[in-house]
Amino acid sequence: MAALLLLMVVAFYLMCASNPLRWDDLMYQYVWYDHKVPELLHPVDLDNRVDDVDEAFLSQCHHYTVMNGRFIVHFITQCFCGFIGKGPFNAVNALVYLAFLVLGLRFVGAKSLGKVAFVLAGLWLLPPVQWILSFDVVFPINYLWSAVACLAFVLLFHKMSLRGLPSWWQNALLVFFGVLCGNFHEGYSLLVSGALFFYALFHFKKLNASQWCLIMGMWIGTLTVIGSPGIWNRAAGASAETLQETLARKLDILRYSKRLYLLIALLAVGYFVLGRKQIKKFFVENQIAFMVVVLGFLLLFMLPYYSQRMGFPMELFAVLLSLKLLLRFPIKTAVAKPIVAAMVLLMVAHAVTTVIYAQKVGEEYAGMLEEYQSSPDGVAHRFSFEVPKPVASYVYRLGEDSEVGLVSFTMKKEMIVKP
Repeated sequence: MAALLLLMVVAFYLMCASNPLRWDDLMYQYVWYDHKVPELLHPVDLDNRVDDVDEAFLSQCHHYTVMNGRFIVHFITQCFCGFIGKGPFNAVNALVYLAFLVLGLRFVGAKSLGKVAFVLAGLWLLPPVQWILSFDVVFPINYLWSAVACLAFVLLFHKMSLRGLPSWWQNALLVFFGVLCGNFHEGYSLLVSGALFFYALFHFKKLNASQWCLIMGMWIGTLTVIGSPGIWNRAAGASAETLQETLARKLDILRYSKRLYLLIALLAVGYFVLGRKQIKKFFVENQIAFMVVVLGFLLLFMLPYYSQRMGFPMELFAVLLSLKLLLRFPIKTAVAKPIVAAMVLLMVAHAVTTVIYAQKVGEEYAGMLEEYQSSPDGVAHRFSFEVPKPVASYVYRLGEDSEVGLVSFTMKKEMIVKP
């Protein structure tokens, strides 16, 4: 088990280390203004780099007002982008990924070597848009670190249902933990807060003081995010301009929600293989996780804007529930062993290939940046290689308009990317 975890963490670290600061990292190096500046793409002071904790804190106070309510994750982001550096972040992010894998194993209840290997392979191969976990600094902290906080919260909440904490100060710590988790990322905390609302509605009398402390903390933390002026300013500029654009975004939600469909299919198969009682029991044991999935899907349709990474929290829980359900299927050992062995071999081969192409993409980025800086016209050419489709969602090449725009903005020179 340790060897398999080590392999995954090392591969993940190499993927992180393949890139320097990229995309949003470029602007989070600098102190944010406390107001929007019309002539700037983003309200950051390009002449004032974040050099210490005090500047990161001040910057985030401004950021909370003009851009986003995720104070904790973006404070950590600005510290790494500003004065700590990408090197230390790569190591810390790999450790956070290890925590993600361990919590995923705890969530699905995998204990034997075969089940652990199966779940780890699933956690590597199944989640969507995996590049957001290792691509830069901003996305991993927003999505991977928030996933770890969310999983830890859900597991702790279930643990408290068995036996609450006796002292007031321990319960006060639970409130504090809930606030921290709630403030991490509204894409997670809104779903968990909503799931807790319905859970409390149906189990009001069964909840103990410790569970209520966690619930109240999560709700308070969520309110600190969604109540920020910055998040409403950001949402105001994200609405679709035409009906056609709106319909296209909603169709994208249906197109990219594949893990949800996998979960539904497995539940249908499980109804016949395990029986109605076992499936009902599975629903009861995982009420909060199921509500997170359902609410996540509904929330995507309610929001005016959509990108695939917005569905990551919902899809992640769909993957975890699918893996947990699969472990309950009565598969004979003689059949299970070859399946697990094949999945592990596939994961190892995929991880090695991913690392190779992540390093190629990193070299391409460094080469393009050097060419861009030395070119009077700001031209940069992409390298002549193609990323295989099975690896494409794990690595990210320079070329999308938004990243090119940020390079141009932060370096005060227009970048033109050519094939």
